[in-house]
Amino acid sequence: MSEHKNLSRRRFLQTALFAAGAGTLAACAPAPVTAPKAPAAEVKPAVDAAKPTDAPKPTDAPKPTDAPAAASGDTQSELIFWGHDDHPIDVAGQAFSKKNTEVKWTFVPLGDWPAKVEAALAANTGTPDLVWLEASEVQKYGLRGVLLDVDDLVKQYEKDLVPAKLAEARIKGKYYGMPGDITPVTYWYRPDLLEKAGVKEIAKDTKYEDFLAITKTVKEKTDASMFVFGSDGAGQTILNFWDPFYALGGNVANESGEEVVFDQGDAAVKSFEYAKMAWDAKTGADVAWFSAPYWGLIGEGKLAGTYSPPWMRGFYQSQLKGPEQGIGKWKETLLPSYAGGEKNRTNVWGGATLSSFTLTKVPDLVKKFMEFTFCTVEGASVTGNWGIVPPYLPWLNKSFKDTKQTLFMDASWTDTVVEALGQMRTDFYRGPAFGIAGGELWDKYFMPMMKGEMDIKDSVKKFADEIRSENKKLMDSLK
Repeated sequence: MSEHKNLSRRRFLQTALFAAGAGTLAACAPAPVTAPKAPAAEVKPAVDAAKPTDAPKPTDAPKPTDAPAAASGDTQSELIFWGHDDHPIDVAGQAFSKKNTEVKWTFVPLGDWPAKVEAALAANTGTPDLVWLEASEVQKYGLRGVLLDVDDLVKQYEKDLVPAKLAEARIKGKYYGMPGDITPVTYWYRPDLLEKAGVKEIAKDTKYEDFLAITKTVKEKTDASMFVFGSDGAGQTILNFWDPFYALGGNVANESGEEVVFDQGDAAVKSFEYAKMAWDAKTGADVAWFSAPYWGLIGEGKLAGTYSPPWMRGFYQSQLKGPEQGIGKWKETLLPSYAGGEKNRTNVWGGATLSSFTLTKVPDLVKKFMEFTFCTVEGASVTGNWGIVPPYLPWLNKSFKDTKQTLFMDASWTDTVVEALGQMRTDFYRGPAFGIAGGELWDKYFMPMMKGEMDIKDSVKKFADEIRSENKKLMDSLK
């Protein structure tokens, strides 16, 4: 991504959603379990995913530098991490360095770090020791043979990590990254703004059609929108399609990533129809995601609700200041239900894996950091308090309920996250084709369908055929 002012543009969210979705070639997760009523109870979520990789505020990039080699026992060494500003891994790095004083933590905030990684790989020198990769990127880099093999580490903790996150880090049976953020999409809303419109809180069993009716009432009475639907079709707008697509059992491709199934069944057609219902309601906020106007709407009480993954909490808490801008006034519930999709009232949006490259000179130290960050309660608490949801089950089962936050009205938001985790699918595959469905193809089809310029049924078939063509080229190139 690029500058903060452009964060809202399609590349941020399409990279975050589609790239994050583009990596699960083998989702060998067990069947989902029933979620407990309270986050303190044991939860074993079956599937997941989470947070964007690109930067709110890039800085001028320094020339790539090699991390110094570690001496025996990982004595005086440096760990270099590249990523976007305001990053949970930087917070974890600071905690790790404080605990391991012989380690120097160096965070280089870069908006264009993926391009610089490619340059370093081409030069065969200068890659960072750690990066935060979306699922599709783990798969692509891994198939290229440039990621550090961390199979020995992850296999020690398989039983303690969310199964779907394991799948995202696994390539041909081996792990090339430490599973990171898990993010079931839920619905956030402002009860105080709904009250001004004479609307009660959003009921857990709210049907989508009833939800749209509520949005019309709130818009008429308060001029506040309850979801984002930008005319550019980007950012959170895409969730108006992907939420029902997930609930209805849709997939872009099969588990292997070889066969595109986007147009099989009616999930895609119905989901575009649901999205068009939202567009036609004219109640969505036509605003660029994470732009100054976006934050302005929230601060002014003109955005009363959003489809949101847990990691967005960290950004909200960084941007919004005080109760007058909505801090402490939000509540969370499951997504509205779509006919035929009542059992999966969530979605996956983003979701990163902590990875390293074969060029790192401190592989043992890299693994030690990965272990601390996502395989200990201490490390998981650090990133959890920042705003993501680590996949470490001992932390989820006991400590998640104590996560620090200022955005929501009370701690009950963790109950909803846990409930959503229990509704996540084990058969939602996010291979390279999922990423292809974004970008230019998404731009080509989505808004014309919303505006009635393209027939939805005909367009789904054409969309799928173009995905097939591009997916074959990409998969062939990765062999």
